[in-house]
Order: sequence, then structure tokens, then C-alpha cells
Amino acid sequence: MDDKLLIRVYDVGFGDCIYVRIPDGYSYYHMLIDCGTSASADPRKNPNLKSAVDNVRSMLPQDHEGKRCLDLLVATHPHADHIKGFDPDWFEDVKVERIWLSAFMKPDHPQARKTQAFQDLASEVANALLQRNGLTLAPGMQALLMRSIWNPSALKALREDLARASGIYPQYPLFMSRDLAKRLSAAERTGYKLDFQEGTTCFQGFQERGTRLRVLAPEWDIDRYYLGQGVDDSHSLFDHYLLRTEAYQASEEVLDHPSSSASQEDGAAATGAKIPAAGVPRPSNIGEQDFRQLRNRLLYSALAFSLKDDALKNNVSIVLLLEWRGRRLLFAGDAEWQGKGVQEQSHNGSWDVMLHIPEVRQFLLQPLDFFKVAHHGSLNGTPFLEGGREYLLPRILLPHRSQVVVSTTHGKHGRREPVPYPDLLAELGRLAANGQEYENDPEHELRRVHQPQRTDLEPSKPGENARYVEVTLDPYSD
Repeated sequence: MDDKLLIRVYDVGFGDCIYVRIPDGYSYYHMLIDCGTSASADPRKNPNLKSAVDNVRSMLPQDHEGKRCLDLLVATHPHADHIKGFDPDWFEDVKVERIWLSAFMKPDHPQARKTQAFQDLASEVANALLQRNGLTLAPGMQALLMRSIWNPSALKALREDLARASGIYPQYPLFMSRDLAKRLSAAERTGYKLDFQEGTTCFQGFQERGTRLRVLAPEWDIDRYYLGQGVDDSHSLFDHYLLRTEAYQASEEVLDHPSSSASQEDGAAATGAKIPAAGVPRPSNIGEQDFRQLRNRLLYSALAFSLKDDALKNNVSIVLLLEWRGRRLLFAGDAEWQGKGVQEQSHNGSWDVMLHIPEVRQFLLQPLDFFKVAHHGSLNGTPFLEGGREYLLPRILLPHRSQVVVSTTHGKHGRREPVPYPDLLAELGRLAANGQEYENDPEHELRRVHQPQRTDLEPSKPGENARYVEVTLDPYSD
């Protein structure tokens, strides 16, 4: 047997699909982390995503019935670019042993009621905007709104269909958090092969006792750590009221009026949107300019809701640390970094929460052998600003040791800054053992700068339909 640990990070456009093959005794342990692409793309029409799934299936062993065997399927969070590829038809001949979903994806989660209520409203608002005729939105804004919408078919597949097809329902899926094992009974821990070790939930299902899969995030109490005041603060309640008004729901026109103020035009340009027109008669007790500004506020409120919801979903990502024969691999999902510490009942970034918890901080502040960059290389997806560049990155990434990979497609994707972020990539490339130069980088200033390996710029593999970055690791030796 090949004694190397293997990771394939697939090019699926803007999204994640990561296959991990772990040498374990006299066999392998096979894990799939996420399977999705941009919310604006139909997964059935996306050849890259389908080719990635086919390539993963080809790597899996077969049982006596001819079924492909996948030991663990992980969906880090419910954004479409992470889960939309979990089409039951694509996994029809795959038997899954275990399914882990983010605790946020548990429909009746008692500590996520406010968070889920916020998500329901954001989904409703995004749907209403996207269905309005005559409203022109830039592609990045459309993608942002699409990410706010629940993905019912993918969620049903993950919560029920895939588990039923594999004969593991209703025991699975398991809704995962750092402290889940602490909340389980002894019998449940044994059944799920979990333990609570050194402050983290650890998977104990490997043949080799030294191999551990630790869950570093999210926290079980999602409302407390990630939402903050959410729908209860006055600003959100005001938005909530405005977004449900008849005037908002009924408008189907676009305002392109020469009398619109410069500030309005600048605001529309900043969001990539045209301002909604007065398709509904203006009430007699409000001036034309005030009415136009109110309608403008409705659109921006919807976008603000979607932006906050986007960050909320990212910060409930499952973050996994794999420890194998002296190697340490971090899969950070779309965890975000704020660098401002943690306040309870406030909106916090996942990296900030992990560093706030002493048991998790001790695992984060050690050198990594592999780092799958969070949030597709976004500026806020890796500890970079607010001291992260100086304090954290040099402690976890060592140029002679750390392999760094970014799964992305270059663009704005609803963000103010480009994704992936050039300065962050240059810093990660300086600290990465596998730094590359890409002459075809869309960002000209990066074409002669070392950066991490990227799924969107790596050349295709000869004879392979799927495109991917492959990393192999030997057992660690000083």
C-alpha cells in the first residue's frame, strides 16, 4: 500500500470539493469534504463538478456488491458552493458510512433558533429580490443573494436521502460541533465513535490509535457565539418591517431618472444595482425624493441582510484538524476572521471564537503541514488583518513544511475586494512550501509573485477529465 496521505482539491469553479485518502493500518480511510459550486450554476450542467465527483468515486474501494465505499462525508456549511453537488443520482453507487453536517443545519437545533429565523428571513428577502422583473443586479450581487437562499434539494439529500440510500438513517446525519461529544451519552459516543479529548470532539474510528480527526468549530451554542443580537436589534427590526411592505413587494420597474441624486447613483454603482422605481403610487404624505430614498433603502436593506447572512453561514462552518503520523492538516471551511476578540451575544468570526477558547487555541497555534485556505482566499477568510498577519500566520505556516491550497475562481463574488485577495495570496505564498508563480493570473501584480497553489490556475492533469491540485504527505520525520 502507498504510505502517503493524499489530498485532492478539485477545480469546481467557485466552490469546494476535497477528497482525502488517509493510510490507516493495512487499508485507507476515505473522506469527502464538501461538494459544491457557485450558487448561480446548475450542478448538472457543470462539467467540472461532475468530473470531480466521478474522480472521487474512482478512488473509492468497492464492496462485495460493487458499491463504492466512502467512510466519511462532511458538509461544512449550507452554502450552495459547498453542498449543491450532493446529488443523490451522482452518489447512487456510493455507500456512505458516516455523514457529518454543521450543527447549524440541524432543523430543530435549540441553540440556533434565532439564527435559523434570521436565515429564513434572509432567504425570503433574497427570493423576493431575485424574482422581481426589471431589477438589474451585478453578477456578484446575484451570487450573494443566491447564497442567502436555503438549498432545499441539497439539504434534503444531506439530511435524509444519502443516509437512507446507505442504510444509516436515522442515526445519520450527525450535526457536528466542537463540543458535541461532551453533550452525548456514553452509549452515543460509543455508537458514533466519538470522544471529548482535550476540549475537542475527536473521531475514534481509525485503526491507528495515533490518527485523530478533531472538530475545532463551530460551537454548539450558535445563537450565542455567531449571531449576536441578530433579528432582535432595532436596526434589524426596522429592516424587517421595511422588507415586508407592500411597496417593496410590488415594484417591478427600474428607476433611471435624471433627477436622482448623485449619492443615490453612487450607491447604486457600489452595489451593482439599479434603483427600484416608484412602480407603486407614491403616498400623498411623502415627497418624491423621500419616497425614492425609502425605496433605495429597501434594496440596500435586502443586500445588507444577505451580506450578514452570508457571513453567518460561513462562521458556522465545520473546521477540521486531522492529525496523522506527526502531520497536521487544517480544513477551515469558510471560517471568517475579524481579529477583534470575542464578545458574547455579539457577531463573532469563527477564527476569533476558536482562538478565544484555550483548548482550541493550543491546536491552532502549531505548525501545519497542510492548510486549505478558508473562504476561497477572501480577505476576511484567513487571519491576515488586525494583527493576524504578524501574530498567527507565521506560527502556523512554515516555508519548509506547510503546503497551502486555495480553491477558488477569480472574481468579486459579491465582495468589495477581489477573491482571492492579492496581498493575502502573496503573504501565504511567502509562507508556503508549495508556492507557485502563475503567468496567467488575472491580477497582473501577482504574475511574478509566489502564491499558494490554486485550483483555478493549475494546469489540467494529462489524461484526466477532472482538474485538481494534489498534495501528498509522508509520515513526518525531523
